[in-house]
Amino acid sequence: MQEFLLDHTHINETNKKGIYFFTALLNRSCIAQKYRKFFYDFYLRSQNKEKLIFIDGGAHAGVFSDVALACGGICYAFEPNIHLYAFLKNLYKDNKNLILFNKALSNKNGKTFFQTDDNIVSDGGNILKTDFNGENFYEVELINFCEFLSEILKKEEKITLIKLDIEGAEFDILNDLIDQKLYKKIEYIMVEIHERFFNDGIQKINLLKEKIRKNNITNIFLDWI
Repeated sequence: MQEFLLDHTHINETNKKGIYFFTALLNRSCIAQKYRKFFYDFYLRSQNKEKLIFIDGGAHAGVFSDVALACGGICYAFEPNIHLYAFLKNLYKDNKNLILFNKALSNKNGKTFFQTDDNIVSDGGNILKTDFNGENFYEVELINFCEFLSEILKKEEKITLIKLDIEGAEFDILNDLIDQKLYKKIEYIMVEIHERFFNDGIQKINLLKEKIRKNNITNIFLDWI
């Protein structure tokens, strides 16, 4: 991931609303160039008073949440890492459009263990590891993502965009999203796939791609960065 700190020298509230700052946020979030038009369109839509709903699954340092907020949207952000969550909670404490959860996205509710590497604020921590070496693991709460989406969709007509960067848990969630047809209520779903975390990772991603193809799904993108 690219360096997530912006140089705020000479940035005031006026030029934070300008095109150069917006483009800098897109660059910082590593969104693939071919998808950036979506975000300029989101900004235009919000300026035309359309309500936009984003979900940031795996918020890390907030680089995608910042893009969602700059587009003029409401963002639900999920980060299970307790240290990153503490920074995010402070960072967005005055922003009513960012709703933050210290939970891990899953296809079930409950609790599990979250483990990081030696860099406890890296973007590689996940809930899939079972070799709990060292001290960098702790219990976290799981949230059934499809249940959460169903609750949101009781209040909202649709969800604008979901970004998932959840270190391997995306396979279970995407399969449920497709099986429950929830993807039809979401404009775009952008995912970073982590097949490398599995011994059968190539098979997993091929099965997922085939499922997307068979269902004629055109709004799930597996290469958002």
